[in-house]
Amino acid sequence: MITLKNFQLYDSKMIAGSSILFLKDESGLDWYESQANFGKKTLKFVFDENGIIISFDYDVSRLWPVGNSVSEVSKVPAGLDINGDWAFDGKKIFRRTYTSDELIEQATAKRNALLAEANTAITPLQDAVDVDDATDDELAALKAWKKYRVALNRLDLSTAPDITWPEVPQ
Repeated sequence: MITLKNFQLYDSKMIAGSSILFLKDESGLDWYESQANFGKKTLKFVFDENGIIISFDYDVSRLWPVGNSVSEVSKVPAGLDINGDWAFDGKKIFRRTYTSDELIEQATAKRNALLAEANTAITPLQDAVDVDDATDDELAALKAWKKYRVALNRLDLSTAPDITWPEVPQ
């Protein structure tokens, strides 16, 4: 297993009308020259300074590790993805555990997306009310969406991931 850390740009050249960028790792190894040192059948992956896996491929030449590191493994865990759920500890890939702050950040992003969805649903219903043209069904839907929006705003996100999310109105 090979691991090359902290690739940075060190040169660029125009070759046949294309700009070619050159990288080297913290020990001075060139990225293009180092690719031959990786195994033929291993999974190669790029990971950041926290060990979080951000890309992977069996073909090392398809990776671009600028600002990051590269390693390889022969044993690939089921479900591996690049959504931030996996990390590398220098020896193996593992499903990572999120910090409390990261969980709160994820919950905040989810709540904000759900609030945007609620606002999108509320706007035309409120317009119908404002112009005195709302049906009974629209009035009921507006009330349900507004109750949902209030419930979202009252959530205690500090308990993430143990949040009971309100049901989306139908």
